[in-house]
Amino acid sequence: MNEHNPIALELNKIQRAWLKEVSAQPQQRVVRMIIKPEEARVYEGFCKLESSAFGQLPEVFVTHLTSFEDEDTFSAAIIKDWLETYDNSEKLMEDLKNKHISFEWNPQLYRQALANNKGEPLDTTLLRMLDDFRQALPRDDKELVLVLLPRLVSDLRHLKQWLIALLKKGIPAGVKLLVFDHVGNEQLAIHERQFPGQLYSMHVPLELHNAIQKLAQSGNPNDPEIALRKCLFEMGKALQAKDLKLLHEWGQKALDYTQRSGNKGLFATTHIMYAGMLFYFKKDPLLPQLLDRGMRIAKQGSQQGDKACLPLLIQFYGYHGAYAQLRRNFEDAIEWFIKQARLAQEHQFNQQAMNGWYQAAELCRRKDGGRYYTVLEEAYLSGLNLQDEEISTSVYIYLLRDYYDYVHSKKIQDRINNIDEKMGRLFGENWKEEVDRIRKTRAPLMMPPQTMEEA
Repeated sequence: MNEHNPIALELNKIQRAWLKEVSAQPQQRVVRMIIKPEEARVYEGFCKLESSAFGQLPEVFVTHLTSFEDEDTFSAAIIKDWLETYDNSEKLMEDLKNKHISFEWNPQLYRQALANNKGEPLDTTLLRMLDDFRQALPRDDKELVLVLLPRLVSDLRHLKQWLIALLKKGIPAGVKLLVFDHVGNEQLAIHERQFPGQLYSMHVPLELHNAIQKLAQSGNPNDPEIALRKCLFEMGKALQAKDLKLLHEWGQKALDYTQRSGNKGLFATTHIMYAGMLFYFKKDPLLPQLLDRGMRIAKQGSQQGDKACLPLLIQFYGYHGAYAQLRRNFEDAIEWFIKQARLAQEHQFNQQAMNGWYQAAELCRRKDGGRYYTVLEEAYLSGLNLQDEEISTSVYIYLLRDYYDYVHSKKIQDRINNIDEKMGRLFGENWKEEVDRIRKTRAPLMMPPQTMEEA
């Protein structure tokens, strides 16, 4: 690890705290790290580092991004992801053999358990798998840490119940589960009276803002990317202080630095970031100018083969839609969101396409009902080739839920069947209720900060 890198030093703080508070406590079974939301990327980096060959801690970390849908299916989902990861680790297994490191683990029992599963929870099977894997590790005293970083969590209360169920069954010695909670909004705290000594909560005070600022200002000050990072920090401070004059001062400096670089992607990026900050000052006349000019630069860059410019152009379309919505020009906003969706779809930026369709559909539903089902239908058709994971992790599930009501009322049976089959496979027989619940509990999709305030 680069000890001079400010972010690396923050990671090192987490490692030292873990070594002191967790590694020395073999009786612990569930470790809950309490973090600030803005620190999430640092902790994700910590988990990925420790799950790699460069990890510094004595335990073997395995990080899983498995989405949590419900407590009955989560263990099976983890087992499935675990086996897929293991199957894709042939080169690692070969390297171990070449180094004469013995690692013999037979996954067949767990493949059979998945194949024979009829919807029953596989909690006991998961615990047995973790224990078997730990025992197969080269050193007898090696501990295994399963890090749970779900891409999506449908209900934190149910995730907590799943943890309690595993604790009741008995998490094997030498196995720990690591989960994350947020400061001021702790959802996964479990009463220790039931499981004395097995639970541990830790919070590591980080100086993330200072670390990022040091990192942003390190390097050659004449490098346009370094100069831009410094400007963005100063712009952020001005925004926090609601000092529009200072924001414009640093924003203009950022534009000057990146224009001189000749890098259209960097220049367009500066425009969109500057414009994004001005959404907090809705009536500033520079906001639409930045969007127009930045979009032209991104379009030119894209035509000239700058690969960074196409995703920026898609973003500019969305920001134009957001700005039109803010000005209550709803018809224009809908058109911008549709243009965003179609351009993203054309170039296989599937998540961005779905976001554009969702924004357009929601605005039609509230402001232009005559276009609502036409937009929903185009959105439905645009997502027909999405993979299951792309569907379950995007707003496409809401588009499908709303379109289903329409085709059901029109008795369009082939589309009813198609949506039922797809969503039933992903969310179970009661998929409509599940999606409704997810929509209520999941944070709504936003463009810039004030986009959705016009009802």
